[in-house]
Amino acid sequence: MNKAIVRTFMALAVLFAALIVNVVYIQVIRAGALKDKPQNRARILQEARVERGRILAFDGSVIAGSRKADGYWQRTYPQGRFAPQTVGYSSLRYGRSGLEASMDDYLTGQAADLGLRSWLDRLLDRDPEGADVRLTLVPAVQKAARQALGSQTGAIVALDPVTGAVMAVASTPDYDPAQLVDRFAQLSKRKSAPLLDRALQGLYPPGSSFKVLTAGAALQTGVATPETVFEDTGTYRVSGGKVTNYGDEVFGANTLTEALTYSINTTFGKIGNELRGKRLIAHMERFGFWDRPPLELPASMVRISGRYDDDALLPPGAPMDPLAVAWAAVGQEQVLATPLQMALVAAAVANGGRVMSPYLVDRVLTAQGGEVRVTKPVVWKEALDARYAVQLNEMMQQVVDVGTGTAAALSGIDVAGKTGTAERGDANQAWFIGFAPAQAPRVAVAVTIEDTPGTGGAVAAPLAAAVMRAALDEERLP
Repeated sequence: MNKAIVRTFMALAVLFAALIVNVVYIQVIRAGALKDKPQNRARILQEARVERGRILAFDGSVIAGSRKADGYWQRTYPQGRFAPQTVGYSSLRYGRSGLEASMDDYLTGQAADLGLRSWLDRLLDRDPEGADVRLTLVPAVQKAARQALGSQTGAIVALDPVTGAVMAVASTPDYDPAQLVDRFAQLSKRKSAPLLDRALQGLYPPGSSFKVLTAGAALQTGVATPETVFEDTGTYRVSGGKVTNYGDEVFGANTLTEALTYSINTTFGKIGNELRGKRLIAHMERFGFWDRPPLELPASMVRISGRYDDDALLPPGAPMDPLAVAWAAVGQEQVLATPLQMALVAAAVANGGRVMSPYLVDRVLTAQGGEVRVTKPVVWKEALDARYAVQLNEMMQQVVDVGTGTAAALSGIDVAGKTGTAERGDANQAWFIGFAPAQAPRVAVAVTIEDTPGTGGAVAAPLAAAVMRAALDEERLP
């Protein structure tokens, strides 16, 4: 055969193969990413002609339904401002966010595991039937969290420490999802950021609520026991700087239990340097820091907790001098955490040292009511040995019984918790994390309030009590 013909044939074969590879890449490998782009309005327009599956609360009540207008299906919201940032929106103009985006294949009937009906719909070019997505959010708990926040800027997360099921995720300020399309431009420009899900995306210095983690690391490594005695003079000088107590208090001799109960900064600064930075960071990782909690949401909607330089997450091995270690152990320095992460810290203690994978989707149901997917509890992290979790549980009960967290107490129920008050300029970041009942936990919670003159004990703890009470009043939880 003529060499020129052979070369031409080979060149065409290579080009044809490249074309096939490119088509496969675009239509198969990149299909998911391309269809989810906000710019892909053609797909959204096409899907809007088909009734979307419902998003349901744990009790089966409708959070997001559908109605038809002008030939297109539009979302309705029977429960109003029900976790709008987390549930998300599905809009012809603005695309999708939250669970509306991450569960889109199910809601539009496109998911491969929806069974024979879904395959036949596609084969016969019929309009698919969207599946319903039932969440773990419990209306009474969600509404209690939203009501507790009121007009304050902050967030609350409540979850089952034994399963990881998220029962409430409230972030304020929020917005009315029924008015999103008309007010999107205004909402997106507000300094108060109502579109931001502070419960999952907000990164804050955890302050003294972080001392639960530091105390757990001290117990786990043998650096201290609940009865180990420390001496407080009001100031811990280290590496050319100092750690002081809130309000410049002086406590004198104190045990580790008392240091947690009364939130003694100097003791925890000393513990941090006895642990040293490497071990402190290692225990942060054991609780879930530096890892994205595996919620069923777009990756950008769940921030990673850790040490930050401006908006950049520092690697776990980033250098720390002894002063930095001391303040990190107190929950300040460059340590930033989401409310979800701090709820998981409390949940780890409640669950015998194990951190369960948090989840929002309880199950997916076909239009005929069949179960397509049911979430099963899975261990995410092993934070502490069980015996140290028990010791820490007892120490946290002291915080609520006689310490800084008495405002979180519930009549007739043992509550374990920890307050936090991180200083941010002229205002505070107030925290409370905890769980109840302490001996058989059913709910773990994290509350944080931005830019407040008050402390965690005064501002956040009462809100936590209200949310825990709402959860414990429910006969059935996820």
